[in-house]
Amino acid sequence: MTRLPLNRTTAPQVIRLFDICFKKGVLDACDQEDDYYVKEFLERHKADGSYGLIYDDENFDWKRWRFTLERLTRDHRLKSVGEGYISATRGYTKNFLFAIFPMTMRFYLMGIEEYLEYPNPNNTALFKQEAKIHWKPMPSHLRKMNTQDFLSYLQEFVYERQTLKLEDDLTERQYDSFAEAMYKLTRKYAVPYDPPKEDIED
Repeated sequence: MTRLPLNRTTAPQVIRLFDICFKKGVLDACDQEDDYYVKEFLERHKADGSYGLIYDDENFDWKRWRFTLERLTRDHRLKSVGEGYISATRGYTKNFLFAIFPMTMRFYLMGIEEYLEYPNPNNTALFKQEAKIHWKPMPSHLRKMNTQDFLSYLQEFVYERQTLKLEDDLTERQYDSFAEAMYKLTRKYAVPYDPPKEDIED
């Protein structure tokens, strides 16, 4: 059986990619001078499930988002997920593996949300240096996130996406399969994930 691109090697890197997209959302929002535009961008993309970047939002589709992810994985040395998963998506645009695209976009939007809740650039330097931390600080430090936090957010975002009922989107079951695979493959004692046949066929 062919090894799936989402496996015990790539799944932890997907968690790291979620964090990178979240951080990019915060910092992209921080770089904008118009918070009203940032809020409008956030609300529009949450409502219609579309792709985009705050500074580049015209004619932006999942393929351009894929290019963004490929660049991010190269910049952060996530070769397994970048070359073994992201760059190989042409063959599975209609199965559960495709969920990485709307989910990474949603973590980007999560970063924008946190910035709008706390639009203070004073902690930018520390935020850039540390991985897996929230933008909004605790009284004396930035709050850390762990793998379970990201999995919990993923479950929330999967449900949110399912309620949008978008045309030509993945099925609810396929989104559930992606979340289930991420949970199983990132546990301390990870186990292989064998998705239902109907979830991996185009």
